[in-house]
Amino acid sequence: MKRLLQMLGICLAVLLLHSCFDKSKYAPEPYLRPLEIIKLSDQDYMHVSYLKDGKGGYIPCNGYIRKEGDEVFVFETPLDDSTSVQLIDFIKNDLNATIKAVMVSHAHIDGAGGVNAFNEAGIPTYGSSKTAALLARDTITLSNTFQLKDSLMLGKTLVKMDYLGPAHTDDNAIAYLEGPEILLGGCMIKSLEAGKGNLADANLKEWAKTVATAKYLYPDVKQVIPGHGTRGDSTLLTYTIKMFQVEEPIIKELTNTNEQETVQL
Repeated sequence: MKRLLQMLGICLAVLLLHSCFDKSKYAPEPYLRPLEIIKLSDQDYMHVSYLKDGKGGYIPCNGYIRKEGDEVFVFETPLDDSTSVQLIDFIKNDLNATIKAVMVSHAHIDGAGGVNAFNEAGIPTYGSSKTAALLARDTITLSNTFQLKDSLMLGKTLVKMDYLGPAHTDDNAIAYLEGPEILLGGCMIKSLEAGKGNLADANLKEWAKTVATAKYLYPDVKQVIPGHGTRGDSTLLTYTIKMFQVEEPIIKELTNTNEQETVQL
């Protein structure tokens, strides 16, 4: 009986102590690791960082890593410089590799939030000239820019970088890895469970056309990695086209403008 009274006294003290705290001030937020690495194969990884959405939730933001020998290509940076340093350290220490280049798809934080960390590490940074102009407003630079396309060799894999037109943003670009046939779409491409998302800088009239161009240029794609959500295959391209389809159906007419084949609406 005495022991029971002692236990009741302890519980009461804990309750009184707990009531003294301002719960709104001390309530912890959900814990999320700032950076997650998902291994897809011995050569392929996704890096995922989490953007707070202003409603108490978090949005996973996808990036990609391709390893060939002792070199790596990175698509998208994590959300900020400190998380990007973690990614750089992971590639150096865990993958025993050096980063040959990093490409950002667009100037939003979920594409280029950590560019400065890569610049400070002396790593070549790539993006469209439109992205470079937007980043320059915040005194952020890209060491390599392209108007329509660029490419680099990573081991035996050709990495193509394309600006195909406006969609999620006016500046969004994609990358394509020949051989593994992987398309890195960034926020231009939607996962199958996704809605339209952030349309603040979107071009709704051109979005479907731009994705249709990507689908035409890369008919053999085996894997598509979107900016958010679950990766998939070419059905993600079809899904995105249908989501943003304007009233008129897409007419697939091939033109040759500035040495770039496009699909016209």
